[in-house]
Formats: sequence, C-alpha cells, structure tokens
Amino acid sequence: MPDLFLDKTPLFDSGWLSVSAATSRDDVLLCIAEAERRAEAALERLGRTLTQGIAAADRDRRIDALLALETRGLPASGAAADGAVERVMMEVGFRRRDLMPRFHELAEHCRAIHRRALAVARDARWALMLERAAADPGGPSSPIQGTGTRYVKSDRYDARSARSLPPDDRVRADRFLKRLGEDPVPPELELSPLEGAGLEGTGLWAMKAGNGNRFILRRGQLRGVACFFVEDVGPYPDHEGGRRGALAR
Repeated sequence: MPDLFLDKTPLFDSGWLSVSAATSRDDVLLCIAEAERRAEAALERLGRTLTQGIAAADRDRRIDALLALETRGLPASGAAADGAVERVMMEVGFRRRDLMPRFHELAEHCRAIHRRALAVARDARWALMLERAAADPGGPSSPIQGTGTRYVKSDRYDARSARSLPPDDRVRADRFLKRLGEDPVPPELELSPLEGAGLEGTGLWAMKAGNGNRFILRRGQLRGVACFFVEDVGPYPDHEGGRRGALAR
C-alpha cells in the first residue's frame, strides 16, 4: 500500500450493500454478514501493511501519511459506512421491520472497526516517532529552560511540531512545556520514561502536550547540565472507546 494512498484507503465499500426492497430476507442477511466480513478483512490488511518495516529514509513520509489516515482517510471511510448502512436501512429495513436490529448491529460493527483502525494507525505512527527520536536525535536549538527540571528544544522539534500539530495545538504544547521547568514537575504532566515501550536504553520519555497530544523527550546533558531534549510531539488520542492507550495513561 503506497504511502501516497494511505489516506484514501477505505475500510468499507458501499457497494458491499447492494440490496433492494425486492431482495429476499435471507439474502439481505447474507449481504450484511458478508459486508461485516469484508470490513474485518480490510482492517486486517491495514494492520499487516502497517507492521511491515520501512527504510529510515521513508520514516517521515510514513508518519505524515499515517497522520493523514487518522485525520482524513479513516474518518471519511467511517462516515461513508454510516451513510451506506443508513441508506440501505431506509430502503429495506423499514419494509422489513424484523431486520432493523441487524442493520443497527452492522452500523455499530462498522464504527467499532473504524475505532480499531484509528488505534492501529495511531500506534504505528507513534512507534515510528519513537524510532525517529531514538535514531535521529537533534542538537539544542534553544537555551536551557527551567529552574527545576531543565529542558531544551532540539533542532528537529519545530519542523516536527509544525507537521504534526495545528497552530492552536502548538501554542498549547508550548504552555505545557513551560510547566516542565517547574520544581517539582507538576504530576498532571505525567512525565514518565518510555522503557516499557520496548525502547530500553534509549532514554526516551513522554509527557502531556495538551489536547490529547504527547511530547517525546530524550534525557541528556548540555554544557554539563542534565536536561531533557524535546525531540518530537504529536497527537495520541483515545480511539478505544474510553480505554486510554499505554502512552496516554
């Protein structure tokens, strides 16, 4: 699946629900079951694609493509699935009232698949961001900040934040980052090491950046001063229907 097409890949095709009021009850049920099976298969294909390794030179492009998939492609696909189910339900379900619960199940099934797909895409993007921060750390691009916990922005940070966050979120992230310099670090920032993410020895940490966004930081020293280097920032939203992901806790 080329990255240029990641944000255009639907998990649901309205053509899978090609039934009419004249279609027999049994055939309608078979069509609904087949639509659910195909949607599950599409999710599995997406998961397999996103677990395939890529070259380091392609990492930035894949991160951008995954963000587009989360913010445009999958939401559009979910809306299309909702619309397709509603259209067929209006054409068929209201003439066969006993099938209405099955259409409601199909609609919820499609929503659940899209929530899972969003989480898969997010986790794949975040894993690549962690790899990028560990493999391509930036040098300092700002003075050491903070009277308690010291930090400095890496020279990669501004470009990465501009790609990952809209302007309002970048302003909000800067406000959260300033609180990192307080003594002690406010517990609501949830500053914590990321060794549990399978990156032992990399010295990567995470903390809140506001509005569901997270910072990736690297522990290091600058001019003999122990501090955090702010390497990356990006959204880590809750796509699990209320169950927060490992990095969002």
